[in-house]
Amino acid sequence: MATEPKRSMLVIAKGSGVADAIISAFSGETDLRIETKDATLAQMNGKAISALANYDVIMFQASPDDSAEIEAIQSLVSNRRNETTLVALADGDISLSKARALSNAGVDEVLPLPTGDGKIDAQMIRLSRKKTPQHGGGAQAQGRIIAVAQARGGVGSTTVAVNLADQLCRSKGLFSRSAGHKVALVDFDLQFGTVGSFLDLGEQDTLLQLALDGTVPDANFLEQSMVDLPSGLSVLAAPSSFAPLDSLRSDQVAAILDTLREKYEFVVVDMPRALVGWVEPIVQRADEMMVVTDMSVSSVRHCRRLIDFFTQDNHALPVEVVINHQHKPLMQSRLHREAAKVLDRKLEHWLPHDPRAASGAADRGKPLSVAAPRSPLGKAIARLARATLSVRQVAMQRPAK
Repeated sequence: MATEPKRSMLVIAKGSGVADAIISAFSGETDLRIETKDATLAQMNGKAISALANYDVIMFQASPDDSAEIEAIQSLVSNRRNETTLVALADGDISLSKARALSNAGVDEVLPLPTGDGKIDAQMIRLSRKKTPQHGGGAQAQGRIIAVAQARGGVGSTTVAVNLADQLCRSKGLFSRSAGHKVALVDFDLQFGTVGSFLDLGEQDTLLQLALDGTVPDANFLEQSMVDLPSGLSVLAAPSSFAPLDSLRSDQVAAILDTLREKYEFVVVDMPRALVGWVEPIVQRADEMMVVTDMSVSSVRHCRRLIDFFTQDNHALPVEVVINHQHKPLMQSRLHREAAKVLDRKLEHWLPHDPRAASGAADRGKPLSVAAPRSPLGKAIARLARATLSVRQVAMQRPAK
């Protein structure tokens, strides 16, 4: 007796070419039901909205220059289910600004149209196989992505990323008997990343390999590439060899993050120094952004610029400012109050200037929890991790929309 398909997909495209290519590509997926509509999204009007209750994935050919199309997308998004994934199919040479327009309208992914030879993007296959998230008990279905950026070079963002990930890994889960949380640490600073050195890891060229062969990684590839430390922390380090900044693609970065967040409770990302095009999927997927700065005027100003950049397409993105190299003052000075006003945020996270502990841990290739757990910096990082955990616990208690 034939089993009922577990997943369903609706393809909305004008003409049969796009729909036929997608149906052909998924011909081997026996647990996927595909239906098609020969129309544009704007032409479907209310029919597309009612279809949300019946499909797990809706793919549609998108024209970001068409205002009626954008309005149709926004209407679709406002009536969506939590389980429904919306995928816009656009020309492969779509500009970043047009891709952002589609993302701003509310689509989950912007992928290229199938090519003339019938090949489709690997990300499309992954999305079709994505399991429906469960919202039982108000818990989040996916891991929390925390991106760590720097206001200027040398401010200590890698120290924060490495030791935050380590502390999250060692912190006991609130509703778990396990020793800690499942945490992944990813170093996306392709040219100058030092996470591997901080943790005394061997040479890793996984990201360089991806850049060279152009493949989109899957779960098996990442599982074989991640280095698991005795603490339980899993690490994907930056390549030991030089890699051009533009060698990664957005779909590769998106696949890495989406795959890791399905397996880990936290994914800590050490951001690249340069704001290259492929950082956009990091910003889009981040549940929290930490910008590490000091109190110099230039750093505070650059921190403000970064906050504006990160939130321009996602106004709801929580951005936390971490003040490094300075003890938390008992009373904030006029300089501190002016900085908080410029940043439009409370200055709640302070990491003391503790070069002995920081350099000692880095030289030994050990996190602060091992090299200097009782140091002022080690204790401050532990407090930062506890604050991060409390934010996650609040998010888990929110009812699903």
